[in-house]
Amino acid sequence: MDKLIKIFIALSDEISIRIVKLLIKKMCTIFEISEIMSKDEDYIKERLDKLMNVGIVSKINDGKYEVYFVKNTGSIFDKFAKDIVKLLSGYFNSDKVILDDYQKARSINRDELFKRRNPQ
Repeated sequence: MDKLIKIFIALSDEISIRIVKLLIKKMCTIFEISEIMSKDEDYIKERLDKLMNVGIVSKINDGKYEVYFVKNTGSIFDKFAKDIVKLLSGYFNSDKVILDDYQKARSINRDELFKRRNPQ
């Protein structure tokens, strides 16, 4: 029961749900998510950490960036988290905010965004 409560707490705000919906569609960096959702990176990192702690989100280093994604396989993937991700993947699909997030994600060029946010 404690694990399930932690999952619901991690998903208890709109931004966390938007992050999960986005990461179901596309692997993203913190700075991409921050840009898409118009929130600062610290705010996004806090939500990603909570989602990672309950087993919904994971990250890898693609050689250049740390990218986040929704976990969907593997023996360490918690059944509660898997069921909730499956449920979320079927909801909010016609929500204007979610659709806007998807559109922004499709139009972002990761390298250009990184350069713009980190001028040399």
